[in-house]
Amino acid sequence: MHSFYSTRFYKIVIGLFLGSLFLTCCENNIEPDNPKDEFTALPFEEFLGYLETIDISERQELVDVYMDSLTSTPIIDGEKVFFVYVTDKQNVSVAGDFNGWNSGVNSLSNFNGTTLWYAEFYFESNARLDYKFVVEGRWLLDPKNPNKVSGGFGPNSELAMPGYVQPLEIENIGNPEGLLEKMELASSITGSTYSIDVYVPPGYNPNLSYPSVYFQDGSEYIVLGSAFNVLNNLIANNEITPIIAVFVKPNDRGAEYAFEMRMQYASFFINELVPFIDAKYSTIDNGDKRAVMGASFGGNISAIICAENPAVFGNLGLHSGAFWPNDHELTNQVTSGALNSVRVASVWGTYEADIAYDMNIVKDYMLDNNLDIFWKELPEGHSWGLWRANIDDVLKYLFPL
Repeated sequence: MHSFYSTRFYKIVIGLFLGSLFLTCCENNIEPDNPKDEFTALPFEEFLGYLETIDISERQELVDVYMDSLTSTPIIDGEKVFFVYVTDKQNVSVAGDFNGWNSGVNSLSNFNGTTLWYAEFYFESNARLDYKFVVEGRWLLDPKNPNKVSGGFGPNSELAMPGYVQPLEIENIGNPEGLLEKMELASSITGSTYSIDVYVPPGYNPNLSYPSVYFQDGSEYIVLGSAFNVLNNLIANNEITPIIAVFVKPNDRGAEYAFEMRMQYASFFINELVPFIDAKYSTIDNGDKRAVMGASFGGNISAIICAENPAVFGNLGLHSGAFWPNDHELTNQVTSGALNSVRVASVWGTYEADIAYDMNIVKDYMLDNNLDIFWKELPEGHSWGLWRANIDDVLKYLFPL
């Protein structure tokens, strides 16, 4: 017997329902529709109960009709969510931001006699999460979910709960556009040459001076983060002061952002990159008007750069800053006062446990000591879906008009 409803109860309910339908049709001299089609209007949980009342040989036909009637999945009912998948394969699970992308944690259940697989979850009313199905080891998008989102490892299906507000600022809506200029810079400190994109705002005037923001993982912030559109829209809407943005692509991300080369990379930023940019563009040479920001390990190195020289970078943007490397080195430095003079804007998700641990310690320390911090903790995971939707909040705090 299915755990949701008793078979006997549903036989009575469905019998009364179909009997009433038959009498109504007779009274109005119309032919009744196929009674089997009536269940497509049932909520998914009630549909499962209805299936219990049907002979096992007829269940697959009803599943096919019901699934064809759905305009999209997952099925959302308040804060309850059903992930559903139809396949004759075995070993079906769902993995995503909500379970650390662990394919072995949340297996779907198969409804006896059918190819229907399903799993029930509860999420916050404004949650936004990436996910995929895993079918016998293959990672697959949800075929009935039209909402897809780009990620660092390719596209994912997106679950956006009813209270989630999609970020319109990431779209190209026809506002005046700045220019992206490509260049390279060879570093004698790291021994590497870096690819750089520099954004100059619409109407850039070299006779004026502009604040500047430096992005780690520069190419990903442009492609996956839609930072070009965000900058254009924020400036056009007078939500931030016009700024110059520097997008830097790493060569050895792990080493440069978190491990053995982190201090050389920070020195490259402070001693080579900033002078190079200041010499080519009309920037304000003042740490109060210069920011560095990044996501995950990019947040880690951004904090190191600010801690090493807050007079050069007095503003820090963190998207899910990964402070755990080197035994939580950055968290320990922050709570020892390394960023006391730095303005911080930090955004992270509740579904990224290790990140949230450090970000909450940093947030609490800064609040307890009346330091300058803006922070948001949202029901999301470690993803570009979270970060691109909050570039605007970071920039609006660091560069108000």
